[in-house]
Amino acid sequence: QEVRMATRTSEDLLAEIRRHIDDLEARADSGTAETRARLQDRFDMLRAQEAPARAAVRERAEAVDEELRQLEIDITIAENRLASEMADDATSFAEAVEAELHDWDAAIERLQTRAARKAQNARTQAEAEIAELRQPRNRAAERLTALAAASDDAWQEQKNRVTEALDYLERKVREAAVKFH
Repeated sequence: QEVRMATRTSEDLLAEIRRHIDDLEARADSGTAETRARLQDRFDMLRAQEAPARAAVRERAEAVDEELRQLEIDITIAENRLASEMADDATSFAEAVEAELHDWDAAIERLQTRAARKAQNARTQAEAEIAELRQPRNRAAERLTALAAASDDAWQEQKNRVTEALDYLERKVREAAVKFH
């Protein structure tokens, strides 16, 4: 039974609880009116307890979904960073960095969505900080553009400048994510 309990979802458990409450009420209905009247408060209490439990499950599911979506973004950022680090030429490097910048845009957008859910004062401050995140993101893009204009001999130096800008962007986004969590 412990194994079965561990594999059941919260939704399954809540559905079972609802069926059990319904069954108890149905069984009480087959009794006398007096029995039903004595137990009605208890049934009402059980239903009242079920509602916040259902809401909590929904909130936790949303939080898990949020964490999983962020993990997916972080994985693609890591994939693109690896590709840029392993790049042997400026074109491959630039393609990987462009993809990484796109992923950073998604991460910043997720922070923007979180900020929008906050109370007005906190939201205003969060939105200002998110606007500031666009500066290091744009700086990395500018350095990538400079890389495209660099000679073949200078591309490694430009690569280092782009990588430094990406590292700074990552640090700033991570700091903001901690604040908004």
